[in-house]
Amino acid sequence: MTDSANIFIAIVAAILFVVAWRKGDSAHIKGLKLAFEHIVVNMPRVFFALLSAGFIGEVLPRDIIASWLGHESGITGIMIATAIGFLMPGGPIIAFPIVVALAKTGAGFPALVTFLTSWSLLGLQRIFAFELPMMGHRFVANRMAAALILTPLTGFAAWLTQMLMGMP
Repeated sequence: MTDSANIFIAIVAAILFVVAWRKGDSAHIKGLKLAFEHIVVNMPRVFFALLSAGFIGEVLPRDIIASWLGHESGITGIMIATAIGFLMPGGPIIAFPIVVALAKTGAGFPALVTFLTSWSLLGLQRIFAFELPMMGHRFVANRMAAALILTPLTGFAAWLTQMLMGMP
């Protein structure tokens, strides 16, 4: 995170602390306790996710990543990124470090955009864990049809944007 992002988050946290403190019902203490509980639960996840992403960046074969997902991979790279994003389990603490690792090993901008779009729109684990049980198969089928169309289109839009802006 950039310094400006850290500063912004710190300011928001400080403002929220003051607002909670001014409520007068110990909301600020409850908030601090809840925050600490979240830190205890999530810090190991964050640590191991970032550690894994660092290793992934070092062990992924650069030539294969570059050929499958690189700048010259075209529609094939977009479709591979769609499939990988669809199958990728976990939340942002897993997905974003993997995107960084893929970028460092030669994946191109369109494939990275497609991967993140696929992970966020298609996510197989969310379908089985939440959507099917809560919304039913008809909803899932309709949403997936739309997402399957949109995901490769975002990769194409990323490629087009990259070309128009003269990005490498």
